[in-house]
Amino acid sequence: MAKWADYLISHVKKDSSDRVVSVLLHEDNGETVSRGYVKTKDEVIALLKRGKTVCTILWGYPKWSKGAEVDYVKYQNGEYLRTDRNKTAKDNLDNLIPLHV
Repeated sequence: MAKWADYLISHVKKDSSDRVVSVLLHEDNGETVSRGYVKTKDEVIALLKRGKTVCTILWGYPKWSKGAEVDYVKYQNGEYLRTDRNKTAKDNLDNLIPLHV
């Protein structure tokens, strides 16, 4: 498997306002995907600001499939994780498995 990105997001936790609070973030090792670690939205945005690449992944037994590239946008008074770059005041990692921590 070719490396898809520096980091991969497999699960997402949202608050009652549908805003991303945290994600399960993995390192993309090329041939393997690391164990996931819970990271806040702000930590993921900091990685993106440092030039790291992030994409979503979906589990389809027996392997992961590449999802969409993830970026962030600044809009009004906040920063949001998005798989598209339109300036909408919300996060949109909607197709990922809910993270329960």
